Amino acid sequence: MSTVSSRKQKGVALIVVLLIIAIVAVIATNVTARNQIDMRRTLNLAQYDQGYWYALSAEELARKVLKQDLDDSDGKVHLQQYWALANVVFPVDGGEIAGKISDMRACFNLNALSVASKDVENGQPKMPLAARQFKSLLVALGMDDFGAERLSHTLKDYLDEDTITSPYGAEDAEYEARPVPYRAANTLMNHKSELRAVMGFTEDVYRKLSPYVCAIPGNDRQLLNINTLKVEQAALLVGMLDGQISVGEAENIINQRPSEGFDNIDEFWQLTSAKADDKMKSSIVLDSKFFLLEAASRLDDRVFRLDSVLARTGGNQMDTLTRQYGGQQ
Repeated sequence: MSTVSSRKQKGVALIVVLLIIAIVAVIATNVTARNQIDMRRTLNLAQYDQGYWYALSAEELARKVLKQDLDDSDGKVHLQQYWALANVVFPVDGGEIAGKISDMRACFNLNALSVASKDVENGQPKMPLAARQFKSLLVALGMDDFGAERLSHTLKDYLDEDTITSPYGAEDAEYEARPVPYRAANTLMNHKSELRAVMGFTEDVYRKLSPYVCAIPGNDRQLLNINTLKVEQAALLVGMLDGQISVGEAENIINQRPSEGFDNIDEFWQLTSAKADDKMKSSIVLDSKFFLLEAASRLDDRVFRLDSVLARTGGNQMDTLTRQYGGQQ
């Protein structure tokens, strides 16, 4: 009996030992896995920080290039300057930095529609010039006249400070009645992607408009730098001239532009048949104050993206208005 009992005790002891070994193995595996995760997290954070500082170095370089070009420009900003060079890539330790600068006066500033009109027509506030120009841009891109006017009014109502609904427009009541209710912003946009929140601007409309529009933070003026407008943006020039010329004529004007841009604005007006008043003429310029830097830094297989809006100040210095991380479309 004692022999059998002794064997049973040894068997139980063996099972206990095996259980302890199994538990220790599980704990060791968990500790190892957590250490690996912690190491990977630490590495990711280190690479994120490095990518961030590399992207900021691209912003600093962009400021220096812009200042140099503006110092040498004689009052002009055009596409033959260094800032306009495409596909600029700089090698750095462990990766590379790339960036592209674009003129934010070569796009339609959506915030311009926030400005109310002081003129009256048929007892109603007259549609402001910027709203008419935006409508003409939509028509030049293939939208029917009524649809273009409706979207112009809804965008104006979304941005302006009042809560008065324009003809064909939309204010808080219309947005609050949506499946996911919200209110009109009644303030300026910081990025063109906010356009998707405006009633009527579907994904298809937004994608068609995106190459032609922008949102300059804190600025509500629409000025077009004719010296940096590209041929593929000819519809924007049609809009700025209130639809008085065709897309084909706009393309011809851009193609006739000297390689270093017009020296004075009269050279441009001599090429177009459009009849413009003083307000419209003042919306076409030869220089710029705002630029968009789209920078990216790559470390191994990781990419850090930074979009910076740079504003020209006194002495041609460039200040950063906004930064957005991760890239926007």
